[in-house]
Amino acid sequence: MPTEMPPEEHDRLPEPPVSEGVPRPSAPPVRDSSSFQIASIFGIPVRLHVTFFLLLIWLAALGAGKSHPWAGLLFFLGLFACVLLHEMGHALVASRIYGVPTRDITLYPIGGVARMERTPRPRQELGIALAGPAVNVLIAGLLYGVLRAAHLPVTNWYLTGYPAHVLSSLMVANLYLAGFNLIPAFPMDGGRILRAALARTMDDLSATTIAARIGQFIAFLLGVYGFLSLNLLLMIVAAFVYFGAGQEAASFQAKTLLMGHRVREAMMREFHTLPVGATLREAADLLLASSQQDFPILHGGEAVGVLSRSALLRGIAAEGYDSYVAGVMQREFARVQPDDDLEAVLSQGPFEGPILVMANEDGEPTLVGMLTQENLIEFLTLTRLERRRPPE
Repeated sequence: MPTEMPPEEHDRLPEPPVSEGVPRPSAPPVRDSSSFQIASIFGIPVRLHVTFFLLLIWLAALGAGKSHPWAGLLFFLGLFACVLLHEMGHALVASRIYGVPTRDITLYPIGGVARMERTPRPRQELGIALAGPAVNVLIAGLLYGVLRAAHLPVTNWYLTGYPAHVLSSLMVANLYLAGFNLIPAFPMDGGRILRAALARTMDDLSATTIAARIGQFIAFLLGVYGFLSLNLLLMIVAAFVYFGAGQEAASFQAKTLLMGHRVREAMMREFHTLPVGATLREAADLLLASSQQDFPILHGGEAVGVLSRSALLRGIAAEGYDSYVAGVMQREFARVQPDDDLEAVLSQGPFEGPILVMANEDGEPTLVGMLTQENLIEFLTLTRLERRRPPE
């Protein structure tokens, strides 16, 4: 299908939503295509990873031919409902007590993850981390009361297919969830509690580093035990904890390096732009002639879009070189001011494409810089080297 022709100068393109002055980051974060939203609880999107259905199919296959084939499936659905309540405990304490909103909750076959809008300080994490296991203990207590009130067995917690045994299994499983999450292996709840305790006697970065190393050591021991006992699930959990600890430590170190810096310190000041009437051939020539990967698109001096390398290549493949950048550019993009706090801006990501830096000049927002992943990595590297340099 042919690409839409660029508008004439008097036909203005739709403008992105603008707040007072220059808008803060406005582009929606990148959605994980491997998960989809199934509900919204207290305004928090609940997402389900596609691999969850593989687990359900596997459980259904295990139950085929048995006298109560749906017992295992019923138990695991109840278990993941408890996992969701566990994550909701984290989210509600974070938002209602510490003012840290939760972006979404995603359920995986091995558990759940609550993503927060910003990383709480380690000293704030104690209450947030304890909330999840506390919910599991509360659920176990409620199930115990139900079983006792109904005169149903609470000792036969293995699955036999009867509803009473499913409930007793869920009761014990919640106790296991609470206990397992309290293991001091960062980034699990116990590891976050450990970091919060360490942060009382040392700086946040040192506390995070020590908690991550302890978490990786415990994950290594769990992996060895899982290998010797041929427990595949335990090996998967150990790998998740090991790599998760390393990623959390690296992420927190980056946030520490960004603290106290402004956008203008890290932004790219020299870059190429393209007019809205440029063709994809002109954009391709500019891509080859420079090291730049993303190009702001201007319309009468105003930024109206961003053309990424991937969008350019897709446009050329679908429409040809003579199509216009207006047809393939991204019209929603993040915009910040030069004096915005750099760490606060990046904590709202991830963003799709670069962040455009706009300054008010003569009452009009003017493009003065760009933030890309490449120049942010360079800024972090230089900042790290600067801090390691001994004082003169």
